[in-house]
Amino acid sequence: MSMTLYLGCLIRTLYPEVEKAVYEVLGRIGVVFEEPKGASCCAPLGLFSLSKNAWLRLNERNMRLFQSTVLTVCDDCFASLSDAFKILSEKNNVRVPEVKPFGKFMLEKLEEKGLRFSFKGLRCAVQHSCHLLRPARNVDNAENPMVVKNVLEKLGYIPVSYVSELDCCGGLVFEEKMRNAIARRKAEALEKSGADCVVTTCSHCMRQLKSVSRLPVLHLAQLSALSMGANPEEIGISEILLRRMVNP
Repeated sequence: MSMTLYLGCLIRTLYPEVEKAVYEVLGRIGVVFEEPKGASCCAPLGLFSLSKNAWLRLNERNMRLFQSTVLTVCDDCFASLSDAFKILSEKNNVRVPEVKPFGKFMLEKLEEKGLRFSFKGLRCAVQHSCHLLRPARNVDNAENPMVVKNVLEKLGYIPVSYVSELDCCGGLVFEEKMRNAIARRKAEALEKSGADCVVTTCSHCMRQLKSVSRLPVLHLAQLSALSMGANPEEIGISEILLRRMVNP
């Protein structure tokens, strides 16, 4: 199976450990991929709100570089690319690449290959990314999202539920005081959940919650790679979390 890998801007610039984890996962489950040279930012939300035409033209350029199903590692990238491609398809009557978010991709692959792992003891609170669920993009149930939780269970981890689980982290809120207040409120709920770490599939959620949460904030790719035998240090998994898995 061949795919086009679109890591997005934040993963490449801020989270090399997530990039490494993605490469580990794809290699271990036998996915051939290419990263198109010259691909640009997908301009999630920000540019769209200023100039829909510029946002659309930017992603039309990206579309021409993609030769196969696009795997995104950030759900904002998924939302921006898939929304733009849908408009371009209807506007120009052309066939466009399918765009697949990392969580859905992992669930499909684990089920397809019948893979299940047996890590024990690590309790994970999921930060669901808003732009995967709202508006609905036929990926998960917006009222009761289970894709990431199901992946975690198959990887051997324990997903935990908590108050305000569906609330936004505030990562793309423009006004600073409001953004910080939303983040602190979300971090408090996560810390009261009894979880050992926070897991997300959105790099904006990672950046926002890392700035305020006392819990480790991880991308699903990191825990996926860990379950598959990757070197913990190379994918940014701390010794503290490892000890929790050995001694639940």
